[in-house]
Amino acid sequence: MSDVSKTLIFTLTACRVRTTVASQTTAMLMWLVLGVAAVCARRHVDTSPHRDVVTTQGTVRGYLSPDGYAYLGVPYARPPTRDRFKAPDPPPRWDGIFEATHRVSCHHATTGANCLVVNVFTPEHGTSLPVLVYIHAGGFQTGRGPHYPPSRILHKGIVVVTLNYRLGVRGFLCLGLPQASGNAGLKDQVAALYWIQRNIANFGGNPHDVTVYGTEAGAASIQILLVSDITEGLFQKVIMESGSVLSPSTLTYNPISKALDAARKFGYEDNEDRVKLLKFYQKISEKELSSLTEIFLPCVENGSYYSNTLLEDDPKSLIMQGKFRQVPMLITYTNSDDSINVDTFNTFPDNFDQLLPNNLNFESNKIRHRVAELVKEFYFENNNQNLVQKFLKYSNDLFIGYPVVKSALLHGLKNTHPVFLMRLDNNHGGRENTSKHFQNIFDYIYNKNNNKLEKERIANMLLKLWTNFIKLG
Repeated sequence: MSDVSKTLIFTLTACRVRTTVASQTTAMLMWLVLGVAAVCARRHVDTSPHRDVVTTQGTVRGYLSPDGYAYLGVPYARPPTRDRFKAPDPPPRWDGIFEATHRVSCHHATTGANCLVVNVFTPEHGTSLPVLVYIHAGGFQTGRGPHYPPSRILHKGIVVVTLNYRLGVRGFLCLGLPQASGNAGLKDQVAALYWIQRNIANFGGNPHDVTVYGTEAGAASIQILLVSDITEGLFQKVIMESGSVLSPSTLTYNPISKALDAARKFGYEDNEDRVKLLKFYQKISEKELSSLTEIFLPCVENGSYYSNTLLEDDPKSLIMQGKFRQVPMLITYTNSDDSINVDTFNTFPDNFDQLLPNNLNFESNKIRHRVAELVKEFYFENNNQNLVQKFLKYSNDLFIGYPVVKSALLHGLKNTHPVFLMRLDNNHGGRENTSKHFQNIFDYIYNKNNNKLEKERIANMLLKLWTNFIKLG
């Protein structure tokens, strides 16, 4: 048996469907409120029936929907107050009952950091059920954990947890100092997984049967968590969709320069001294911080300052050495990605070298330029015909296709558990149809919001595959 045979590869083809997925609002069963609702700082609706769950912080009250119980906006940690770029603080405690009905929507890097909450969805009945934890997409700059009931998955007897984490500069300022070591957003994710281990049993879930599922940046996050020394025992299976730590859009290789460029837009005139940069960022107001447009990404940390480093070495090197969590893996992607912005790509850029991946190292600019010419000839045939479609193909291969497949093969070589690789094909003729096909498998298995027979059939097939993996590995 060859080495790569340990990676099981299969392909699904979605039939040609041109109709837009219709959003179907889930009817929520509302019951008559008896008595006067208590005045509370959090917006909530006092409904019944409800279910109270005791956590390590206090009692949480969730409410019954047609699909099960929902507990929204439960804090799993607190953002640090003084050093806002550090790892999160322990979660708050409370007396009385925490009304878990507040939808916390922190879906931009420009939003304040007080968003470290989980949403827990449970079937109406059952104990020690498998747990699915979802980490959202958004390039580490946008996104949020869904706060609507995952009807399809709940009906399969699975507890679902979604979460928010710090984004943009708040989550990924990386200066190599104890106060801004980098990857705070990923450390938020670790804190959420730790909270799940301590509390999910009281919600009906099994802390020893946790599957972490991420799309795009969420998938890349999982790969980083897999190679981290501080995630042992926090999950038992992973699903990674359309994202990889090998993608050029996942890691920053010059975090100090990135921080310096952003600071200079606010009048910073000093050099790259990290201590001075840190003091500058600590003085910036929340409003100014929210106006930053630079892309801040995960980084390899300087672990000499502290003991809880999340990422000490290049992830690819760690994966190749087999230094990652040995767990079953389901790795998926599609053959097209409509999230790539090609609206302004109508002509070739003056310097095609700029479109090469930033994680490639060349011995000289001459070699880099030659490689750029070869890539340009292969993908674009040195002409402007069908330029948008060609660029989509190039971008998908660059950011998703190659990194995902390469990651699966590397994991398959070293993993003692199965590694499944699946590609879902979108058979459409042009970009104008891309948004009408499967882009994100999670959206189709999460909620029953599509009444088109063909897509419903495919969604049910995918749900069966995902459910089997979550329950059996």
